[in-house]
Amino acid sequence: MTAKPARSTPPSTDAAGAFEELRKQVSLLHSAIEGLAAAKEKLPDYSPTLRAIEARLDSIDRHIDSIDDKPAMRLTPLALAAESHEASRSYGAEDRKSVGEAREALARSLGRVEGMIKQRRSNDEQDWWVTWAATGGILSGALLALIGVAVWM
Repeated sequence: MTAKPARSTPPSTDAAGAFEELRKQVSLLHSAIEGLAAAKEKLPDYSPTLRAIEARLDSIDRHIDSIDDKPAMRLTPLALAAESHEASRSYGAEDRKSVGEAREALARSLGRVEGMIKQRRSNDEQDWWVTWAATGGILSGALLALIGVAVWM
């Protein structure tokens, strides 16, 4: 069983002493309550700060909700990897086609340049043959003129 703790002061049988003790305790309790009320009055009012924090949190919530509504946020890493792979394949095919077309255009351009070079060579060769033929004609004419002058004289 539990034993009752002994009081430090023996209970008073005198009624006046008991009322005096009760009055002290009530006075002490009254002072404590007044102190709590005074302390509560000294506390700062955090209502404006809390309202500002709540407004910022609401703004952040709206921003997060707008981000969540984006289609990219619904993609899983596996779906994102599959889309990336498919895009690289399609762009690779387009790149190969572009490179092939560029290669063909370059080959046509080089063919035209080679044709121009060959034409220029044949023009140069023709000019060379014309020059030598003219030189030969002039020398042959001079030789025949000398022979004709020698025979007529």
